[in-house]
Amino acid sequence: MIPMLAILLWPVVVFWLFATRSPAVAVLAAIVGAYLLLPRNFSIELPAVPSLDKDSIPALTAVLAAMLMIQGPRLRGLAPGLVLPGWVPRSRMVRILFATMLFGAVATVLTNTDTLRYGPTTLPALRVYDAASFLGISLFTLLPFVLARKYLAHPDAQRVLLMGLVAAGIAYSLLALYEVRFSPQLSRMIYGYFPHDWRQHLRAGGYRPVVFLSHGLWLAIFFCSAFLAAMALWRSSTGAMRTRWLAASAWLFLILVLSKGVGALAIGLLLGAMILFLPIRWQVIGAAIIAGSILTYPMLRGAGLVPTDMALDLAGQYDRGREASLRTRFDNEDLLLAKANLRPAFGWGGWGRNRIFDENGNDISITDGRWIIAIGAKGWIGYLAEFGLLLLPMIFLGLRWKQLALTPVTAGLGLALTANMIDLIPNATLTPVTWLLAGALAGRLELGRIADTAGAPLPVGPDVRRNAYTRQTRRHPPQGVPAA
Repeated sequence: MIPMLAILLWPVVVFWLFATRSPAVAVLAAIVGAYLLLPRNFSIELPAVPSLDKDSIPALTAVLAAMLMIQGPRLRGLAPGLVLPGWVPRSRMVRILFATMLFGAVATVLTNTDTLRYGPTTLPALRVYDAASFLGISLFTLLPFVLARKYLAHPDAQRVLLMGLVAAGIAYSLLALYEVRFSPQLSRMIYGYFPHDWRQHLRAGGYRPVVFLSHGLWLAIFFCSAFLAAMALWRSSTGAMRTRWLAASAWLFLILVLSKGVGALAIGLLLGAMILFLPIRWQVIGAAIIAGSILTYPMLRGAGLVPTDMALDLAGQYDRGREASLRTRFDNEDLLLAKANLRPAFGWGGWGRNRIFDENGNDISITDGRWIIAIGAKGWIGYLAEFGLLLLPMIFLGLRWKQLALTPVTAGLGLALTANMIDLIPNATLTPVTWLLAGALAGRLELGRIADTAGAPLPVGPDVRRNAYTRQTRRHPPQGVPAA
């Protein structure tokens, strides 16, 4: 009963946010708050409609609230450039990827109308009737991206986004510390269920916190993104606020360590060092290079160009158990890639059709990384559409960093997204927050193009003194354009 009430009451919260807060704050709180607080174990199932749950209901409600409440006088009262016009992206690249993702969802159904049999196990054929559900899933997935592209494109709004991630991370850290001390119990205590295998959350003689997320790894990568957001705010601030953001960074790094996610910690250290030591342009270019590497990783993996043997040797030096786990992961990826390449264009669809079964009908595969799940279920077309939307805006921001006059805020946002995208190689931690970050960067790219077309000055960051950390000269925003 409590899970149902929590999810069904969230639309009321969303409408209140849009009625009383700025668009940026409302979108941020509606999506991130739902992701962190709502339960995973309740959904509304309707015919030919994707599950209505903690991911889809907040996004749908936020779009509806924005359409009804952010218009007319209120819309005209917002600062120029703070909200992008229209709901359909102007970027040709984004429109093509949107269309490809939606077309691919339908094509996947139409190319999987056969029943699969593995011994006594039968996997059903996909019906034309299922196309509506697959198309709906894709549309629901894209809603946080669409909202962020419209309302979180401006540097002012992106600063709000980073501040919201930090505030959410600090507040959530109190719940995480409770579970570090007393074990992951909050989801069971409040919502009556535990979201995953309990044994996976016994780590280093203690507990890995979960709170209300799907797994402790999801929580660790969220804290990693919040830590990087705090670091970016430290880079973009002066005076007393600079000290406060530094303290927030230190606290969130401590929580990241206590979350016992080795991968998330390593990512945080790498990208945190980039924020600490690199000038803004190299942060953006570095994020673009990493994004390009992630986008091409499956091709390199399939061609045998990823140094898996070196990775196994390094893991073995650290822990033999982790080496065995990594070897199992690599072996499964090889098998899953081989099956995916039997239907390379649009994949095998749902119902576990992309998985490996033995002659006795037993499922013998392990699908961990989001990339291998996307290729197996949606094919290379679906993979390139999904990961293209998440990664190409970062790549183009890296190519156009000088013309766009990017600020530490946008660079930090890109690195927060980069952390999550790196984690999608070993894990399936793709969440509405990931799409929110990607949409904000796509909107920033579009905002720059609009300014170029109109001949208007681009938004720039706040005054920053030239020093060893920023390597920027002090500058002032142009008249009429709010500073970030």
